[in-house]
Amino acid sequence: MPEVPALHRQLAAVAMAAARAGGSAAIGYFRRPDLVVEWKSDESPVTVADRTCEAAIRQVVRQAFPADAWLGEETGADEGGGSGRRWIVDPIDGTRNFVRGVPLWAVLVACEEESPAGPRIVAAAVGIPGLDEWYDAVLGGGARCNGVPIRVSALDRLDQALFCYETPAWFRNHGCWGVFEQMLERTALQRGLCDAYGHMLVASGRAEVVVEPKLSVWDVAATSLVVSEAGGRFSDLDGSPSIRSGNAVVSNGLLHEATLALTRARTR
Repeated sequence: MPEVPALHRQLAAVAMAAARAGGSAAIGYFRRPDLVVEWKSDESPVTVADRTCEAAIRQVVRQAFPADAWLGEETGADEGGGSGRRWIVDPIDGTRNFVRGVPLWAVLVACEEESPAGPRIVAAAVGIPGLDEWYDAVLGGGARCNGVPIRVSALDRLDQALFCYETPAWFRNHGCWGVFEQMLERTALQRGLCDAYGHMLVASGRAEVVVEPKLSVWDVAATSLVVSEAGGRFSDLDGSPSIRSGNAVVSNGLLHEATLALTRARTR
């Protein structure tokens, strides 16, 4: 197995430092009764916590790698100085949970690097500040939660699996209601409200499958690496490993093809 480059480990350390800084900035607003919620053009909520969190993350990243490009949910894109790296950030994944006082929201920080085969995520951090769970991964170097290595589950039967999702409405609104019904019928347990936390449940062996009919690249850039480095698999609904397709299947790997058989059928 090839040695993980020292630079990639450094990138992972910066990703975690940035995620923790963002989490510290956001947690001060969590469950505050005076928190004001605004609505963006895509009808998603945003608060001062999102913006303050992203600013804290960006400060850490810029201090360490000032020439790197940037893509943040709240601040948009900055092409940087041509380093061949891009940081992809979602300051609060699960803002709807955040504003309702539900602790299943995440701080997502990923570093994408150009390679001969195309861009790839090489380092990532996922913080769940409300639960004090901090996940990190480096390409080829495994995944951890609070410093302890994690691994996906060994379940290989869909009828024994825990299926996680955000809300049934996303399936209905994006032409995937049949997929949702099939997943409900074929899995043993189902849980909503998950967002990125559902991906971490898969990565740590506490769930087996997540299906996401609609998302953005910053929703999965970090989680995709944590899941894959924990032995799982990430793809879009058609089986491509792209993080830019706008949808996703996350699994322990053993149940990926069985799930794709259902998600691919939506277009037939």
